[in-house]
Amino acid sequence: MQEFARYVGYDNPESFRGFLVGEFAASSKNGLFFKEKLPLGSTDEIARASAYTAASFDSSDDIKRALDGWVRDTNTPCDTAAVAEVMAKAVEECGVNKKNTYFVLMCWLMKYMSARPVKAVYIGPASLRELYFLCMLQAAGLKITLVSWGLDTDFNKFAFRDRVAVKSGKFTAPVQVDFGKIDLSRESQLSEMRAEGERVKGLVKRLSTTAAGMFEDILKDRQKRVIEDGGVFTEDGEIPVYCAALVGCEDEAVYTNMLVKFKENFAGKKKQLIFIEKPLENPNAEEVKALGTPRGSSTAERVDSLAMTIDLRGDRTRTALAQRNLKELLSGLDTPNQTVIINYANKMITWLYRCTQARKYSVKYEDIPVVLYYGDISQSELLFLNFMSRCGFDVVYITPNKSNLELAVGKNPDGRMQIFELPQTKESGSYPTKAVKMKAATVAYSAERELDTMLYNGETGIFRSFQFPNSMSLTLKTTFEEIAILWKQEAKFRQGFAVSGNLVTVPNIFAKISGVENGDLNRYWDDVRQKLTPETILYIKQKNAQNSGSSTDLSAYRQFYRNGEIDTEKLKASTLNKFSFLPDRIQDMLFYKLQEAVSSKFLKLNGDELMCSVIHYGMTPDREFLQIVQRFDFTKTIPKLVIIDAVEDTFTVEDCVRIVLCNLIGFDVLIYTPTGYKNLETFVSGDAFEEHIMNQFLYNTEVPKFKIPSEDKNGGFFGKLFGKH
Repeated sequence: MQEFARYVGYDNPESFRGFLVGEFAASSKNGLFFKEKLPLGSTDEIARASAYTAASFDSSDDIKRALDGWVRDTNTPCDTAAVAEVMAKAVEECGVNKKNTYFVLMCWLMKYMSARPVKAVYIGPASLRELYFLCMLQAAGLKITLVSWGLDTDFNKFAFRDRVAVKSGKFTAPVQVDFGKIDLSRESQLSEMRAEGERVKGLVKRLSTTAAGMFEDILKDRQKRVIEDGGVFTEDGEIPVYCAALVGCEDEAVYTNMLVKFKENFAGKKKQLIFIEKPLENPNAEEVKALGTPRGSSTAERVDSLAMTIDLRGDRTRTALAQRNLKELLSGLDTPNQTVIINYANKMITWLYRCTQARKYSVKYEDIPVVLYYGDISQSELLFLNFMSRCGFDVVYITPNKSNLELAVGKNPDGRMQIFELPQTKESGSYPTKAVKMKAATVAYSAERELDTMLYNGETGIFRSFQFPNSMSLTLKTTFEEIAILWKQEAKFRQGFAVSGNLVTVPNIFAKISGVENGDLNRYWDDVRQKLTPETILYIKQKNAQNSGSSTDLSAYRQFYRNGEIDTEKLKASTLNKFSFLPDRIQDMLFYKLQEAVSSKFLKLNGDELMCSVIHYGMTPDREFLQIVQRFDFTKTIPKLVIIDAVEDTFTVEDCVRIVLCNLIGFDVLIYTPTGYKNLETFVSGDAFEEHIMNQFLYNTEVPKFKIPSEDKNGGFFGKLFGKH
């Protein structure tokens, strides 16, 4: 059954007026429009209706038989049983003169259904009889819009009010519209644009990527993206896009070669690369003139007028996306100034045309086009990149100059653009065009580097010791049995291992084992023993061993972040930096992981609590833990954290922050919980780890002593982590 919507209020008068005009235009095309009272039937109309008088006005079956005769004679598509049900109730409820009510409703039904309408719009306070008639139209298959401003006092007497969706808002005063002066041709175009906008609603899906994998992800074709995301590919289906920024730089040669290779990879691809290196200039007089003077007095009307000019020929879907998203994006601007909004609209449309070959976008590219913007950027240009992403384009923003970071983070509507920060900074300059080598090289050195490149390029599976300064963890989804198989494998042999530039993806395990299989404790403890390697840190949780942390003042850290981004340089230079004695590459990696812990959404914390907790607890490990991290070669043996929790206490914020950091650094983490009680879940999202539930839970379990390679690995960081006494 179609919707019956009753509007008793609204939130934005200007937007609601546009809605009313649109409803009027749509109903004028293929529907019914009623402004307050419906006229009673004429003598001729009553005479025609009398041919279909029901044998009894008290029986819905008799009324249905009368309606069947009308439907048969006029070939009107109508569910007579559904209409008769409503009509019988109306005859019963709308006064003592049942015959009169019947003929009023029958005259209306015969008169208005003869046009084969698909919707009906009624503006004004409907009477009880009119409410029943609108409900009869709904039963006949029409979509109903009733704008009553809450003045239809008979609505509470209406027996079918549960079929009506009531929509309210903070304003209830009637919005005045002169429907006689509406340009139906224009409104028809607007209605068509809105219908197209509804067709493409939700069609574009922004996928998540990583700093290590973004360039590889961008080059994936649309079909592969849909399938990898668990969808079913169709030509007119979902458009999965990436929207990401890489701000800052690293080793100059590596960074330069990475950018050169990325751009060169488009050669021979079915993707169109739209490359922007120079600032986008404001629309010139000719371009503004081509868009025409926007019609209307309100901001919404003028934006609608400009949106209707968008036409990416040959690409109906992206045209509809651009029209819809222009309006949505501009409505989110924090300004009441109409001139400012219209100027933004002119920029978005003009830049869209420039990027799609100045209105010559007649070729429907076989795959998702990529917009690559390089260099320093303005607020308007960032908004434009967001707009292009919403229109179904991949968007990549690259700048080595970290002075752009604050703007990129602050002007990022809905957090659509994923922003990845590299440790160093320099002036943007021009996009590199040639791969480079740094420093003058001797013959022997060059030969060694050439061999080095051949052997350690990431494709041979051979790597230098500590070749990669940073990692991106990839938590594996495994069965319980697979954990034992993978546990002692080096990172480079695990599924999902990958290298890109200076980043290596480390597939690791983050799992909680709840319960004991078949209640067999001997086998259970043997499984723990099998997990103890020389690089394993084992912690056995003791009852009441947690530190609440409630007395810890974390306010000192508020100066080191803004808008969810840690000011790494400021924190690194401060006296609170507990990593200062470490090599720069280790410090940079650890600060990178602090930001990743914030951005990952693994922790069930928000705002200041999230930021301060991550900075404080992440920066207070002991020396032994830092030495383990320094020894961790991301391509080789993976350090382990094994926790046995056989008590009732859950984990604290401090515990959970540090465990998540271990996972993000690349540690394998196993939490044995024979009781099956809640612990990690207190502050860690279920998306972050895997849980394997055994078939029995054991309580009051005594944990045996385990022989581990070094007894002092029980203390220090993880002793503090779980409040060991």
